[in-house]
Amino acid sequence: MILSGCTTATAPREVSGPGAATKIVIGPAFFRDGDSIRIDEVECNSPHFAAGDRVIVRGWYDLTSEDGAVLGMFVTPDGMSFQRRLTHRQIMKIPRGVGPYEFAMEVPASGALYVSFFPRHGGHAFGRVYFGPKSQMDWVSRTNHW
Repeated sequence: MILSGCTTATAPREVSGPGAATKIVIGPAFFRDGDSIRIDEVECNSPHFAAGDRVIVRGWYDLTSEDGAVLGMFVTPDGMSFQRRLTHRQIMKIPRGVGPYEFAMEVPASGALYVSFFPRHGGHAFGRVYFGPKSQMDWVSRTNHW
C-alpha cells in the first residue's frame, strides 16, 4: 500500500491493497518556528499499522531551529509497555537545512506512528508529526500524546 502527496494534517487519503482499503491521515503535529517534517509516501504490508506490520515512510525535513538533530520514526504505545530497539533504518542524524528521509520499521506494539526531531545529544522531542489510519489519529488527539 502506498500513499503519495500527503502534505496536510486534515486531508485523509485512501489507500487500497489486496482485498482491503484504508484511509491514511496526517495527524497532530507540533514544531518550533521554521521547522517541519513532510510525509510524502507511506507503505505498509497491511491496512492496520499494527504490531508486526512493516512500515516505510518517506518525505522531507526542514530544520532551522538547531544546528543539527536526530530524525526518526517511532511508535507511541497505547498503554502497553515495550522495549524500543532502534535500528539504523529508523533514525538518522541530520544537519540544519532541508533534506530527504526514508525510514523503515516493524511496528513493535500497537500505537500510533510518528516522525520526530530530537536533540543530537539527548532530550525531549522538539518537533513531531503523526500518521496512520484515522482511528489511530483520533486516539492520538484524544489522549494528547502530541
